[in-house]
Amino acid sequence: MIISANQKFVRAAALVLLLVVLTAPPDAGGQAAKPAAPVIQLDVARQRELERDAAINLSLAKKSIQDDAFYNAKVALNVWKISAVEAGTFDRRLYEDLRKQLYEKSIRDNLRCIDISVARRDAPDANLCLRIYRLHSQEINAFDPKRYEDLRARVNGIRKKER
Repeated sequence: MIISANQKFVRAAALVLLLVVLTAPPDAGGQAAKPAAPVIQLDVARQRELERDAAINLSLAKKSIQDDAFYNAKVALNVWKISAVEAGTFDRRLYEDLRKQLYEKSIRDNLRCIDISVARRDAPDANLCLRIYRLHSQEINAFDPKRYEDLRARVNGIRKKER
């Protein structure tokens, strides 16, 4: 099919006119403005969505604290915190309680790691677990210097017996 130059021009002009009409803001034509009800409805819907997301993220954070390793659970907890702040439903006391649970679990895991590493005579792993134990127990003000020194003596005992 052969299209003449005039037909190409008419088609291009029609396309440009159509695009201008579709992208131009609607003209009120002298009519009174519509009430802002749809905007309010959108805000209410958005708020509900944010609250739902925060509730889901809280559930995921709780499950992650029970089931996952420390850093995965910490990320899940921080995701909940951000979404709850955005939704306006953040509870500082709940956050601190979940954070404490997370660190207490890490402390228990690292004490178990120290015991296993000492039994296997694995000084590098035992020392790493000891450092993490100290750091996490200090983070929640649960550090016991006497217990730490006892654990440190056990870890150092591995090195002395190896020599």
